[in-house]
Amino acid sequence: MQKRTLWLSILISTLLTLILTACGSTSPATTQPGSSAASTKESLYVVDGSLSSANVYTGQRIVEFHPGSTTQPVVLPAGLYSMDHKNIYTATPQNGQTTITVTNAQTGVTTRTFSIPGNYTTSGEAYTSSVLSANGRWLALRQQGGTNTQSTIVLVDTQAGKLAKTIQLPGDYDLDAISPDGNKVFVLEQIDQAGHYHVRLFEVSENRLVQGYITDKVAPRENMYGAALSRQMASDGTIAYTLYTNPAQNKAFVHILPLASDIYIARCIDLPVGKSPDLLRYYTLALSADGTTLYAANGALGVVTSISLSGEQVFNDNIIKTSHFNPGNVTTRDKSAVLYNGAALSPDQNTLYFVGVHGIWAVNTHDLNVKENYATQQAFTGIALGNNGQTLYAVYPTNGITMVNVASGQSQRVTQSPAHTPWGIAWIAPN
Repeated sequence: MQKRTLWLSILISTLLTLILTACGSTSPATTQPGSSAASTKESLYVVDGSLSSANVYTGQRIVEFHPGSTTQPVVLPAGLYSMDHKNIYTATPQNGQTTITVTNAQTGVTTRTFSIPGNYTTSGEAYTSSVLSANGRWLALRQQGGTNTQSTIVLVDTQAGKLAKTIQLPGDYDLDAISPDGNKVFVLEQIDQAGHYHVRLFEVSENRLVQGYITDKVAPRENMYGAALSRQMASDGTIAYTLYTNPAQNKAFVHILPLASDIYIARCIDLPVGKSPDLLRYYTLALSADGTTLYAANGALGVVTSISLSGEQVFNDNIIKTSHFNPGNVTTRDKSAVLYNGAALSPDQNTLYFVGVHGIWAVNTHDLNVKENYATQQAFTGIALGNNGQTLYAVYPTNGITMVNVASGQSQRVTQSPAHTPWGIAWIAPN
């Protein structure tokens, strides 16, 4: 009897140990969308706003929240943010004055606010009216409501909380980019009514607009023409990779611009296009974690291109591979949808995810062959990959936020999202 009791005790103890071990070792690879494990490990920073009749997102804000959690969301102002995502910088004009606000992205607390004369804003077309250095210290703003004969640009020191420089340029200029140290402000000089422009450099320390313009090393006499659609930055903020589209000529290209170099040249790399210029707006960019490969993908055209950036990027860049695939039925009635962060790379850099007209494509980065196609009946304007590499978050202004498990392909709507019309996901941060 004692032996039997001892044997039963050992058996029960062993079973309990196995049960407890199994319960305590949930693998991220098997976590399903909507489970508490998947929804409480990270914070989503969602760009929330409505789309006006003029195809401009208005009333924008950034909402930080934990999917599936009852934690109160943090509402942040929409603006430019540093590459470390610690701060958001906002310029708001009113009555001839502009208020510059620095907001802590984690707490939502305003850490600095000050005013400068003039009308400047951080909202508007991509990069043309406001640009921020990678570390967030230097903010360049273009005066609103100017003329085509005079342009005013201000350089703001957000750390000191003051106006550092006012730049007056004869002619019609837009902003393009700024160097990490704030000493080089790159501008676009509009040269004709057709929309052609030159890339120019203003050196702050020398208080001068450098003679000549920054040209493509391969086609130095070709004028630029197109609108910026998406941008990736080198991790140190020294190189801007901007994707431009030109629907009038059915062209798309990546413009590689060194921001801290003393050699004033750039590089334009043409991208594949199809028969419909309207589908160029589905182009999106992703940069590898080590900064050596840039991916340009268009899920509506069914094309992915990988570009080598190894070595001296502006001199040695080249297209590694271009792959075409069948995008399916690309008919869409919604011609107003604009992508915001439409691509993401897996933590191991082996898979590129990007949105198309419908669904999310997954491509092997080594051969650019399609691996999966998720949520094929839904439209999305932006995606981001969770920190565990297993959950994709995809958004669309009228459909909200969807979670997709990359292993199983199962998708689930986030039903209690505080973002009412989510346009994109700015970034994801661990809790």
